[in-house]
Amino acid sequence: MHIDRQRERLRDRVATLATLVERAFVTTFASASEQAMVPSERLIDIQDDIVGLAHSTHADAIEFLVRFRPVATDLQFVTTALGCSADLQVAAVAIDGVAGLWERLEPTRNADLVPSLDRMMACTHAVVSMASDAIGSWDARGYEAIRAARGDLRAVRELVRSEVAKAAMRPTAPVEGLLDADTASCLLDRVAAASAACVRRLTRTGAAEPLAPLVPS
Repeated sequence: MHIDRQRERLRDRVATLATLVERAFVTTFASASEQAMVPSERLIDIQDDIVGLAHSTHADAIEFLVRFRPVATDLQFVTTALGCSADLQVAAVAIDGVAGLWERLEPTRNADLVPSLDRMMACTHAVVSMASDAIGSWDARGYEAIRAARGDLRAVRELVRSEVAKAAMRPTAPVEGLLDADTASCLLDRVAAASAACVRRLTRTGAAEPLAPLVPS
């Protein structure tokens, strides 16, 4: 396979991986305020697709390195693809972790003890969505907007911490639920951080520029 086509295939795999991570997030939480969880089988199927595609991406990257012995921009490209794949797997694992907590958090959320948690969900979704778009186009020009969104999310994360601490002082505080809420906020921050890190990789390499269309041979 020609190196240009191999690069295109590898880039497409990473872009698809980003799309699947966003789908896992949206499938698990249709909106920040929605109470009902989606059927677990759907999320399991998406997570299985993510794992399988990540393995394929890794195999393609290794093949690229062995077959073409890339240097300069091509070497930057393949290392960026590998790094992005790893970042997206971290985001997927964190999403799965939040999904496992969310149903247990319903009493805490219904009691409005940690109102900023739903807002943090919405902020995380914004970061994941923008990152998916940037990775899909292999264009890092949206990174500053993603970084700004990460700043907003960190501010909300501090609100969650404050609300958890305040609620924990109540005599009848649901301590376990509050700890779950704090854990969920940590995982949401990890989802956003991993998604942003993937786009940041594009800013550091020649891969930040969109690939030119292939010229038919």
